[in-house]
Amino acid sequence: MNECLLCGRKLKQDMTFDFLFSFRPLEQSVVCKACRQKFEKIDFKTSCPGCGRQMSEKTICEDCKRWEKAGYELLFNQALYKYDENMKAYVTRYKFMGDYRYRLIFANEFQEKVAEFQKQGYAIVTIPVDRETFEKTRGFNQVLGWLGKIDCENYLVMRQNKGRLKQSHKDRAMRMKTKQPFEYVGPNNLSDKKILLVDDIYTTGRTLYHAKTLLEDAGAKFVTSVTLAR
Repeated sequence: MNECLLCGRKLKQDMTFDFLFSFRPLEQSVVCKACRQKFEKIDFKTSCPGCGRQMSEKTICEDCKRWEKAGYELLFNQALYKYDENMKAYVTRYKFMGDYRYRLIFANEFQEKVAEFQKQGYAIVTIPVDRETFEKTRGFNQVLGWLGKIDCENYLVMRQNKGRLKQSHKDRAMRMKTKQPFEYVGPNNLSDKKILLVDDIYTTGRTLYHAKTLLEDAGAKFVTSVTLAR
């Protein structure tokens, strides 16, 4: 790929001395440096421990305090990027317009983050896509697109596969009132497994907490999550 996926400019491969002597395999860039810098990374040192939101200091945000008050154990979600206007534009093109090439923009670092948990014995579980979206609208699961060849477990399916009002079409109040959308279809007992839930965006956390509840009810020892954005 010789042109930036986002702006169309010709790509140049930076070959620094540090890279040459690192013996790392050459990775072909898909976006230029200027476009890459438009996405703001979240600093883990100053993010909310519960959801990954960027904060001025590492403290629990008001959203997570509400989850705790409602009786939930926090997810301790880790998010890679802020969900700002640049990220929203990317998600629209990739997820809602179905441009599968866009998976390549964040695939490498997303896989690296998930692999950290896989090495610690976590089973990787993605949030499912309903059949109507998969077959008629997008044709792929956007999270699986980032994960590539990473092994995932199919422990969850959508209860409703047709005519469902998507989370992206709801405001915060509607999201928080969403009933359990998933059904557990994994092993009879997860035998105290550690589970990593993987999704695209942490907005209110409602979707991930629904999934967490089912997995814990099935015997999971610990459930945490990783998202591309928060």
